[in-house]
Amino acid sequence: IIIRANDVGNWLRIKDVASVKDSFKKEDIINKTLGTRSINLIVMKKGSGDAITIVKKLKKACDAFVENCEDELEISYVNDYSFFAKRRLNVLKNNGWASLVLIIASVLLFLQWRVAAMTVLGIPIAFFITFIVMDMMGITINLISMFGLIIVLGMLVDNGIIVAENVYRYMESGMRPREAAVRGSEEVMGAVTTAVLTTIAAFSPLLFMTGIIGKFIRNIPTVLIVALLASLGEALIILPSHLADFVKIKYDERGKPMNIVRDMPWFKKLVGFYTRVVTAAIKRKYKVLAGFTAVLLVCAFLAFSVIKFILFPAAGINYFFIRGEAPIGTPLQKTNELILPVEEIVSQMNAEEMDTFVTSVGSIQEDRHDPFAGQASHLVQVAVYLTPEQDRKRDVEEIIEDVRKKAKDIKGFAELRFDKPEAGPPVGKAVEARIRGERFEVLDEIAGEYMGYLETIDGTMDVTWDHKPGKEEIRVKVDNDKAALAGLSVAQIANTVRAVFEGSIATKIKPIKAEEETDVTVMFPEDISGDINVFKSILIRNRFGNLIPLENVATINKVPGTTTIHHLDGKRVVTASCSVDTDKTTSLKVNNLLEKKFGDLSQRYIGYSVKYGGEQEETMDSLMSLLKAFFYAFLIIYLILSSSFKSIVQPLIIMLAIPFGLIGVVIAFLVHGMPLSFMAILGVVGLNGIVVNDSIVLVDFINKLRREGIDRHTSIIKAAQMRIRPVLLTTITTAGGLCTVAYGIGGKDPFLVPMALSICWGISFATLLTLIVIPCIYSIVDDMALRIAKRSSLIRTAKVGNNKETAEPRGM
Repeated sequence: IIIRANDVGNWLRIKDVASVKDSFKKEDIINKTLGTRSINLIVMKKGSGDAITIVKKLKKACDAFVENCEDELEISYVNDYSFFAKRRLNVLKNNGWASLVLIIASVLLFLQWRVAAMTVLGIPIAFFITFIVMDMMGITINLISMFGLIIVLGMLVDNGIIVAENVYRYMESGMRPREAAVRGSEEVMGAVTTAVLTTIAAFSPLLFMTGIIGKFIRNIPTVLIVALLASLGEALIILPSHLADFVKIKYDERGKPMNIVRDMPWFKKLVGFYTRVVTAAIKRKYKVLAGFTAVLLVCAFLAFSVIKFILFPAAGINYFFIRGEAPIGTPLQKTNELILPVEEIVSQMNAEEMDTFVTSVGSIQEDRHDPFAGQASHLVQVAVYLTPEQDRKRDVEEIIEDVRKKAKDIKGFAELRFDKPEAGPPVGKAVEARIRGERFEVLDEIAGEYMGYLETIDGTMDVTWDHKPGKEEIRVKVDNDKAALAGLSVAQIANTVRAVFEGSIATKIKPIKAEEETDVTVMFPEDISGDINVFKSILIRNRFGNLIPLENVATINKVPGTTTIHHLDGKRVVTASCSVDTDKTTSLKVNNLLEKKFGDLSQRYIGYSVKYGGEQEETMDSLMSLLKAFFYAFLIIYLILSSSFKSIVQPLIIMLAIPFGLIGVVIAFLVHGMPLSFMAILGVVGLNGIVVNDSIVLVDFINKLRREGIDRHTSIIKAAQMRIRPVLLTTITTAGGLCTVAYGIGGKDPFLVPMALSICWGISFATLLTLIVIPCIYSIVDDMALRIAKRSSLIRTAKVGNNKETAEPRGM
């Protein structure tokens, strides 16, 4: 909250404390907003507090204060986190409605309206159950948990669609609703349960990610798992009951249903076209598999060599900082004058882009936990707050670059840099070379080499370090030998020097009527103690009672001071850092160049080492954690499928849908010109469990038909025909539920876009490939099993024809 006024008197009425008047006599910090003097109030909420409610109450209290204040005050609100919470709530709400309409339209397109209504009813039921469990687990509705709810929005109805579609299929054949509900639910119960468990298995490893990012995303898999389990219970218990009770069917004289069967000529044509395609694909199954494998390899090459990787892109950032450092010792008022040209440039920014800006002269700080914060008279910071990204044409990096060019000729600063906050959790600068050792002289020399090389790399900006000299200090260095000969100790010398400048209590007096004693302090006069020559006048009494001049036992030097000393793993550390222009390079590339340039630092400087931190460290840790999560999810999914299908081969057939889903992810980010990021890879991990769901149901139906005695080729074609409707429905609902988030149809949240794009495009491509490639792979694997093991890949085989499985021609 920024309170602006024109004179000190107005500020005194705000604070109403005497100490404020004294602080204006000798200011340590000057705060300005839009060029006008101001007081900045930072309001922190408790963990249990509701940000939206608190901000509403704060604004109401501020409005009442301004109305009752006689003076002209203007209050501005900056860095309002309730804005982001409300934006994501609106995204959830608006996209929820958009997704609901899309889902209802999709279901109505294929199913009878009563069946569709009962299916869609599962969404609010699953959400209500999820909210109850979240409350029991102490999970609040925050930016992260809402992210999980948005992701799962399109998945909640998938289980219900599979159950309802199978029940509807039996109703179409003339079966009574109650009998159809029981038989249809029982038939797909195993496949639906397996599909949910695989999706849970894909997200569950994220619960065990370590580091700050692990804590950051922990609520996402938790909310997803709870919601999916709730939807499974609704689909297997509540939905069949509703279908049995509320779906009314009229029958003709022959017992055929009259109001349940829908005549859909377009769908019949679609099934016919698909039948021809999948039949042709199976006949050329080896060529089809080779073709898609080649496409997959090309996409893998593009992902690793063409598409950039940025841990957390700058999308969605609505403010940045201009931080200046004048020469050490520059008075506060002089620093205030130096920053005026910068404020003038910022004030001329387009009103559609700039909301407000706050200047703090004498302080550099993002928040109270900022590790790079500093306070001195030569420091200054301008925090520029922008309008929401969807309301402006340029992103934050383009705006920063424009302001940087305009401010490049401003004189008087030793350093003027531009910083922006991270989009995700705090991970430090894009590039940080942390040099460890003992002597600051050597550390500074090495840091200088790193900074010199960083400045030569195209795309690096704001190269700096954290071991900058502070204010000058007077250092008294005692000669121990001379002090011992003079009968003095270091403690005696230190106490005497302190008494000169701070005073020493000589005695205490207590007037007759006074309740407390009064200290009598003896010290040098202020006009003398402010001169460095005062040290020549200091005399120290030794243990023999003699007065010894300070300059006889010590040397007095004026040297630059050190503001901070940093340690890493028990050793002193100096960090050279910079930002990067992501249009030209990435932090990974810059760090790789540093490693190639400097190699093993200990070979040139014995006892000194370097550790690359910041975004590089978090990127590598995050990628390793995600790689482990991907592997564990893959393993758990395989174990679940093996247990369900009682086979070690068929789960591999189903899981081959996973890499084909990655084709869609790569194409999506190439088409949109976006870099891969942590949230995109998080979507890929979740995609593991989602893309196999259609394959599970498809393979399960092929197996059932084969157990009924139908030959392999016919089983594959017939199962594909039977499952195309639920496969398309589940894909449309999941992709449709997330495409509104990916493209901001119901309100855009840039932080959510990468993950939504990953899942949306991944599952769309995976479904198309599943319907064509999985039947081919099933046939190929069965061929191999018959040739190598002399038995079908289907272990539990019913009696077929002559009581045995027969190998089919190679072209089948």
